[in-house]
Amino acid sequence: MDKKLVFLDIDGTIYDENKEIPQSTITAIQKLKGNGHIVAIATGRAPYMFNAVLKATGIDTFVSLNGQIVVHNGEVVGKHPLNKEQLNRIVESAHENNHPLVFFGETAVYANVEEDQHISESLGTLKMDYPEYHNTYYQEHPVYQSLIFHADDEDDKYDNKYGGLKFYRWHPLSRDIVPSDRSKAEGIKELSEKLGFSMQDVIAFGDGPNDIEMISEVGLGVAMGNAVPQLKEVCDFETKHVSEEGIYYACKELGLIHE
Repeated sequence: MDKKLVFLDIDGTIYDENKEIPQSTITAIQKLKGNGHIVAIATGRAPYMFNAVLKATGIDTFVSLNGQIVVHNGEVVGKHPLNKEQLNRIVESAHENNHPLVFFGETAVYANVEEDQHISESLGTLKMDYPEYHNTYYQEHPVYQSLIFHADDEDDKYDNKYGGLKFYRWHPLSRDIVPSDRSKAEGIKELSEKLGFSMQDVIAFGDGPNDIEMISEVGLGVAMGNAVPQLKEVCDFETKHVSEEGIYYACKELGLIHE
């Protein structure tokens, strides 16, 4: 098989439900590299949130924050902060609705409230500590992604009201906020062009709503067995659950690796 550029999401794809990496996934990544394929990460997490994954997998190329920061071998390929005017509008609305926010900078993350149960509960599922409080961080530094915390019955307070922004629900109590013209797919395009790959030679694995664009636009999109239904509807191949050696199984079935 010709050399492919293979992107793996982290949560629910590389990580299982316990935020651990199955040994079969490590083996699959090693075999992919051994067969000449390039393996990269495409995640909604910030770079400083997945250092352990980079170390465990030996991967050094990634699309992070849903396409906002793109890196190849330690070199920044692209950075795309949120528009400050649009972010100010969101902050004002969130304040009116009593919805807290978290801001992701290039090297740190901050919350605009000192304590909140929704933030603690949501970020706790990522095994992430409560962010440091910094109410005006977004005014003084580039913000590459924000999180807003509210239940899904309040989505309509924000949906389709901010032309330059879009929302990805990743937890029952929280949604990502990213530019409407950015996504993991856009980050993958940026990196593919840098490395000389056409999108037809790109394979991507994912499980969540923020993976829909990349699974739809790459040459071969793989949905994990634990993926949300709307992702399975647009994928080219549905593999097994992450905890059932889903990555290894797909790589073998697709001829990317061999026993």
